[in-house]
Order: sequence, then structure tokens, then C-alpha cells
Amino acid sequence: MLNIDKETAAKIIDALAVAIDGKPSSAKTFSASPFTGLADYGDWGQQNNDATQDTPRTIALFLSYLIFSGGRIPLIGIQMQDTWFRPDVWVVGALEKRGYLTVDESSGYFLVTSEGWSLVANALGELNG
Repeated sequence: MLNIDKETAAKIIDALAVAIDGKPSSAKTFSASPFTGLADYGDWGQQNNDATQDTPRTIALFLSYLIFSGGRIPLIGIQMQDTWFRPDVWVVGALEKRGYLTVDESSGYFLVTSEGWSLVANALGELNG
């Protein structure tokens, strides 16, 4: 469990979104309990997710997921002090389809690939100017 509350997590997500995308994130899903209905990647409903580009919104959310997870994003959400944070279904699907994440269903995690870490490095480099 992360030693962070929902309000602080939301501020971090929005700060990254504003820095990269110019506006706060609308994709902040929190719950009092884990998202057990998403423990199987097949339940994430990715059949119609045809993401083909790296958008600023996707990159900003990806960075927040990494801050909260360290690169191992639980399918059931990231446990925090008073809440569970679920990464956006479409964003994670896009990251997986683009090769930035892999799904390890046996462990229950999305894992960041070397391509994903490279995307993060490039995004942070652009923020640095």
C-alpha cells in the first residue's frame, strides 16, 4: 500500500496532465475496494481499442501510473491509504497495444517494457526542454 491519500494522488495526476497536456486529467477513477472485476485482462474490454498514437494525455497518465506503481501496475488497481486507484482502461489498453506494457496475468500485473521506459525518458526529456 502506498502512503498517499486520494486527494494528493489526484493532485499528482493533474499536475502531470497539465504539464504535458495543458489541462487536468478527467481519468481519475478511485474506489474504496480493489477492482476485482478487472483481475483478468480479458475483462478490460479492449476489443474496440484501436489506439495508434502516443497522445499527451496517454503519456501524462502513464507517468502517474509509474509514480504510483514503480512499473508493476496491478490489474486490480493501486492500493493507497484510503482508496484504490484504477488506471484508465483505454489508456492502459493503448499502452499495451503500443508495446509499452505487457500483461502478466499469472502475477496480476501490467509490466513496463523497455520501449515503455524509453517513452518515459523521452517524455521527461521534453519536459526538461
